[in-house]
Amino acid sequence: MMQGRKLSFDEEAKLLYDAVPPHYEFTYFDSLLQTLDTALPGEGSIADRWAAYRFRFVIPKEKLDTVFQAAITEARRRTKAHYDLPENENFKVEYVTDKPWSGYNYFKGNSYSLIQINTDFPINIERAIDLAGHEGYPGHHVYNVLLEEELVNNRGWKEYSVYPLFSPQSLIAEGSANYGVEVAFPAAERIQFEKEVLFPLAGLNPKEAEGYYAILNKIAQLDFAGTEAARLYLDGQISREEAADLLVKYNFYDKDKALQRTRFFDRYRSYVINYNLGQELVRQHVEAQGGTAANPEKRWEVFRELLSNPYSASMLQQ
Repeated sequence: MMQGRKLSFDEEAKLLYDAVPPHYEFTYFDSLLQTLDTALPGEGSIADRWAAYRFRFVIPKEKLDTVFQAAITEARRRTKAHYDLPENENFKVEYVTDKPWSGYNYFKGNSYSLIQINTDFPINIERAIDLAGHEGYPGHHVYNVLLEEELVNNRGWKEYSVYPLFSPQSLIAEGSANYGVEVAFPAAERIQFEKEVLFPLAGLNPKEAEGYYAILNKIAQLDFAGTEAARLYLDGQISREEAADLLVKYNFYDKDKALQRTRFFDRYRSYVINYNLGQELVRQHVEAQGGTAANPEKRWEVFRELLSNPYSASMLQQ
C-alpha cells in the first residue's frame, strides 16, 4: 500500500481512517456466548438454535419491497421532522445479487442517491429499519445531501464533491449511518413501529418482536469478534476458512455468508472498523455534547452538526 510495503491491519486502519480498533481476546466473546446459550430456545448448538429461531423472522421475498418502503417512509418522516432537506432530495432503491455487501448507497449528486439492496441471502425483519436508516434517512443519503449543501454549494468547497472511500471520512460516514438508526428509532419507538407496522406487513407475529430484539441486542455485543477475524485474516495469521469459521462461531453467519464476508475483507480490508468503532466514536461524541437518549432534540441537533461538517475520528475524541 505504501511504497510497496504491506501494512498491518492496525497500521492501515490508523493511516486510512485515523483510528485503531480495540483488541479483544476471544475468551471475552466466549463469555458472551454463554449468556446467549441460556437465552436461546431449543436444543443443539448456539449457532443451530439461533439459525432456527432467526428463520422465523425472515421477510418473504414477495413482501420485501413493501416492508422496505414502509421502513424508508417512516425513516424519512422522522428525519424530516428535524431537518430541512432540499425539496428535490430523493433516492431510488434497487434489489441486486452477487455483491459482497448487504446494502450500498451511490450518491449521484444534486441530492439524489441510488441505493442497492443485496438479496443473495434471506433478509430478516430488523434489516428493514437498519438499511432504511443506514443507507437512507438519516444515514448515508442525508450525510451526502448535507455535505453537498453545506460544503459544496454554500461554502464552495468543490473538493467535497468527491468522496474518497478509503479515507478518514468513511469512519464518520459509516459510524454516523449506524448510529443514525438509533437517533431516528430509539429502542422503545422502534419496537413499537416494528410490532404495529413492519411485522404485520411481513406476515410475522408481532408478539415475538420484543423477545427477538432482546436476543439481537445480546448478539450485537459480539460484533467486534468480526473485526478480530478480519484482523487475523488480513494479517495472514489465519486462512480464509478459519476466518469464516470464526464468523460462524461468534457472529452466527452460515458458512456461505461467512465466506461472502471474507470477500468483503479482501476488497475493503480495514474498512470494516468504520462500522462498529465508528458507531461507538460517533455515539460518544454526540452524547458528550448533550445529545443523550434522554434529550432527543439535542441529539438530532448535534448529529446534524456532525453530518454537515468535516470531521475525522481523532476530532471526535477531542
